[in-house]
Amino acid sequence: MLQPIQTPNRRTASPINSTLEKKLSAYIAVAGAAGVGMLAVTQPAEAKVVFTATNVAVTQSTPIDLNNDGIADFTFQFWAPGWHSVYLDVEPQVTGNAVRGIGNSSAACGFFGVPVGPGQKFLANSYSGHGVRMAAFFSNGTSARSFGPWANVTNRYLGFKFLINGQVHFGWARVSVSKYVRNVELTGYAYETTPNKNILEGHTSGPEKASMIAPADLLTPAPQPASLGMLARGADTIAIWRREEVGTAR
Repeated sequence: MLQPIQTPNRRTASPINSTLEKKLSAYIAVAGAAGVGMLAVTQPAEAKVVFTATNVAVTQSTPIDLNNDGIADFTFQFWAPGWHSVYLDVEPQVTGNAVRGIGNSSAACGFFGVPVGPGQKFLANSYSGHGVRMAAFFSNGTSARSFGPWANVTNRYLGFKFLINGQVHFGWARVSVSKYVRNVELTGYAYETTPNKNILEGHTSGPEKASMIAPADLLTPAPQPASLGMLARGADTIAIWRREEVGTAR
């Protein structure tokens, strides 16, 4: 014959002493606040790209303020050493600022998606003492020619290293230069808010992630041959096509 299952005696809940309950509540509140505080301390600051859209024709001297704090970080300028030539340079306006360079005197001419950051070559001045050389135009009266990495390019990228409150930040500016360096257009610039963190040229938002490609960037022919298969992989593969003028230190 089956025996009935014995149900264990249930303990009667005893009320917590009111004084103890208050102490426990206070302890939980303090512990919770401390935990939130520790989370706030340990969470890394989110990287953020700040982009400024613009459409400016570069004149004799055109400043660029990457972080829009009212202080010019760099200046684009034309200067003429003689009647037969004109130079286009970009000059740092704050000690410690520099332009990503190629060789000893020229500004590197970058492509969409190429990183600008630590370990790369940056220049503050060229041999001319007028900043870092972008392009030049020369005429002897019967013929004319332009030269330099920025001569006759559309929607290419200048890389920058500049200081904010004494800390190094990286940024870029999108620039087009016509044939014979007659027309120069600044069509946007951006910087990374986290010190010493690289930024991808042409990226306008987020952490280090592709956001949007300007239509003109898609239409600009790349100087290096590329297969349709590589193009199908997306903008991240553009970095694969970098040449020496990307300015990466070796």
